[in-house]
Amino acid sequence: MKQLTCTIMVEPTAKARPRVAVVGGHAHAYTPKKTANAEALIQATIRQEINGQGSFGAGVPLRLDAIFYRDRPKSLPKRVQLPVQKPDLDNYFKLLADALNKYVFPDDSALTTVNIKKRFGTPPRIELKIKEEEIE
Repeated sequence: MKQLTCTIMVEPTAKARPRVAVVGGHAHAYTPKKTANAEALIQATIRQEINGQGSFGAGVPLRLDAIFYRDRPKSLPKRVQLPVQKPDLDNYFKLLADALNKYVFPDDSALTTVNIKKRFGTPPRIELKIKEEEIE
């Protein structure tokens, strides 16, 4: 069974909504720079990680496990153990899934099981494991 495990040393970033600008009288949608940069950094790391391991083929059901670690704010009380403030966990996942499209799998529709967590940790990073889904 094929499996890809890696640690992406990048500050987890939430997927931002597309922005719209009017250029020459026409609406033009674009991805915010912070989102585009974060996706590019994840893709560059993934390309190095899968160099030699290869990506998953079309039609293969996949399981993705990811933990998003972010720095703990110094102003946060010690009793707070988990990051319950924004950004939302699903927006972290959206950025990761979009960045992995066409690099690790043909499309994120191949993901049949997803287990994602948001935690405090230093250094900020994304720990990722993708493997072929086992049929129960």
